[in-house]
Amino acid sequence: MEIKQLTKIIKELGFENPTEVQKIAFKYFKEEKSTVFVSPTGTGKTHAYLIPLLEQINPQKQLTQALILVPTNELAYQVSEMLKPIAKDISFKAITAREDRKRLIRFFANQQPMIVISTPGRLYDLVVKENVVKVHQAKYLILDEADMLFDYDFMGQISPVVENLTSLVYVFSATMPNNLVKWINSYFAKVEIIDLSDKIKLDIDHYLLPAGMDKDLAFFNLLETINPLLCLIFVSKNEKIDVLFEKIRDKGYNVIKLSAKMSVRERKTIIAEVKQLKYQYVVASDLAARGMDFEGVTHVINYQMPYQSEYYIHRSGRTGRMGAHGEVFSFFEEKEARKFKSLEKAGIKFIDARIRNKQIIVREKVSKGLSEVEIQAIRKIKKPARVKPGYRKKNKQLIEKALQEVRRRKRRKR
Repeated sequence: MEIKQLTKIIKELGFENPTEVQKIAFKYFKEEKSTVFVSPTGTGKTHAYLIPLLEQINPQKQLTQALILVPTNELAYQVSEMLKPIAKDISFKAITAREDRKRLIRFFANQQPMIVISTPGRLYDLVVKENVVKVHQAKYLILDEADMLFDYDFMGQISPVVENLTSLVYVFSATMPNNLVKWINSYFAKVEIIDLSDKIKLDIDHYLLPAGMDKDLAFFNLLETINPLLCLIFVSKNEKIDVLFEKIRDKGYNVIKLSAKMSVRERKTIIAEVKQLKYQYVVASDLAARGMDFEGVTHVINYQMPYQSEYYIHRSGRTGRMGAHGEVFSFFEEKEARKFKSLEKAGIKFIDARIRNKQIIVREKVSKGLSEVEIQAIRKIKKPARVKPGYRKKNKQLIEKALQEVRRRKRRKR
């Protein structure tokens, strides 16, 4: 596919230009090279494989030519919805848990869509157990959100499905999971790795707020300060969703909750309403941190930090997408200190902040060196004509006094 043609399709979808991962992915699809793409959340990875994949599908062949594996029912449905406006003469089917199993078996017994989108569990059932989805001729295998597929240990279900495939493999992931390449190479030809993590930076400010003795007080002070278009509030425990949701709702905020305990149908309805911006706040677990594209997320709040540090990347990646600016607020508790240090080592630059009078006040980090104002204050200290006993101690006290005065004036200005 030529860049001009690609740019035209991207603009028809409402975007200005192809993203970096899209341009590179299109090239590798055209050259038919199996590839692992590591690119931050919110950089257009889904369209990076859907658009070139459609170019490669032969509409004259009524058989399954491509298999797209995703970790959640919500993502399977979302990919299906993204295909609708661009698929045209290409048939496709999303296999989700909300569909009746017997109905699915009858569907695939009568026809084989050119593209099948599925979660690993459902696909294993229909391919290995029922033998109604015929994927053995698929030329393309796509693993989307591959790091989540590994996190949830789906590989045991995927392996029996793909062990006899001779497909080209294209893997899309926000991070590089352990043993990913080793697993791919054990079933397919050697793959190339394209890591765009350092080249692509999302426009996100990461704020660190003290939880203090009363975390709920700090949390609601934050809600009174920000005015988001859409804000995702993350907790690490599912049981905390209901508790926090009720507290926020009781305060009069326009809020909804999204939980794995809900039925697939109920989650689908809520996701559709969130996308229509019917709510300003969404309380969720890490279910909403992966693969769900909510346009208009301006703020993310980590009420609780995720158990695994890398999930912070996925949570924060819900905002600052496709060139937009986003803000992420996390409440610091001493027990989470190691997680924050590991995230800083991974390249996250946290802004130390406080909330005062419904304003976010950024605290400047104390430098090991002295500022120019402090140096000038020290230089103004008069040296005695003659050095007497105790001079060093007295001079040190004068320096400390001068520095204290400079810092006191600085605090007053704030």
